Amino acid sequence: MITVPTRFMLLFFLIAGFTVKCNSPQIDGKSNGNNSLKPATSGLEIFKVTRDTIYVSVEGSLSRALLIHDKYYAFYEVRDPTSTGSIKKFYTIGKKGKIERETKMPKEINDEYYYKLYYWMGRIVVNAEFNKSTYHLNEDKNKFIKEPEFIQIPLFEDENYRVTADCRGEFGSTIYLKNKSTNTTYSTNSECPFLVNKLGDRFIVNTSGVPSDNIVVIKVPLRVKTLTKSNSLEVVPSAAAKTVFSTDNLGGRFYIPTSFVAKGSLYNLFNSHQNELAFDGKEHVIITKDSVKIGIIDNSKFKPVYLFKDKFDIKLEQQLSPNYQICTFHTEERIQVGFKKDIPPYMEAKYGLIEIMGNEIKIHYFFSKKG
Repeated sequence: MITVPTRFMLLFFLIAGFTVKCNSPQIDGKSNGNNSLKPATSGLEIFKVTRDTIYVSVEGSLSRALLIHDKYYAFYEVRDPTSTGSIKKFYTIGKKGKIERETKMPKEINDEYYYKLYYWMGRIVVNAEFNKSTYHLNEDKNKFIKEPEFIQIPLFEDENYRVTADCRGEFGSTIYLKNKSTNTTYSTNSECPFLVNKLGDRFIVNTSGVPSDNIVVIKVPLRVKTLTKSNSLEVVPSAAAKTVFSTDNLGGRFYIPTSFVAKGSLYNLFNSHQNELAFDGKEHVIITKDSVKIGIIDNSKFKPVYLFKDKFDIKLEQQLSPNYQICTFHTEERIQVGFKKDIPPYMEAKYGLIEIMGNEIKIHYFFSKKG
């Protein structure tokens, strides 16, 4: 067996604050003695972190999940016995791990690679991004119902603004910011955005692109840009945007899964890329061994202030409101090469869901004996 790790670097979360003061690094709230940062002004933790574990008797790997009204709505992916792909299964799971129901998956969702799970307008919604179709879960009938047209879920919405985007892949994206009071829509170009936060008079936009992820700041009030079109002058509202950070600063070893606002400051979470090539045609398990850190940005450099004992890889699912978002994570990843009929089902899988509510972080571990 020859296994060649290509990027197996230290995984850490660095939570980057634009306005927060530096505190000395802490391990789940305890100082680790690093004096490279300013000393803590108090013994209080910046973040309140809690953990719990539920046992779910489900086969496969957790791929998408939300926690709504004390119920988990979750996609699991299991091996397709006839191909190298996967079969999607959807479950409603009680807060203590009991499987309440399984919902049959429409073929269009099962075949869709770019699918998203949302909670929108009081309903569970699934968007098939490539096919541009939307389904909602009818809980009374335990069935996914296709909507007449594709529903674009806003990236951000409060009482004053609604932010959406039109992503064109490698060709970038246009971000639209609608002022609800004036009914004016402003726009700016960027890489494809996946998250928007608002801090004071600034929109902080997380974008995903090649070769790096960026953080873009859009300030309000927004300036007006004059463009020439069809030999005439046309006034087009254009947002003043500025890229303030890029993962190129970290040598491309990291990506930004999410950002959030806590105590009046913006924080960013950073994960390392983990890629491994295997040449023996067998399945391999990569265990996440990296530490998780929290830090701030100071002159484009990260300064850690907090160290989690948890070691996992995180992914944003949805920001349900400006101060509440849900992420999923896994603590191990399986790499398989080609179709192997004799490969057994996944062993015990360790996945989970994270709720982020300002400085309060709730980590829910999922253990599945069938997983």
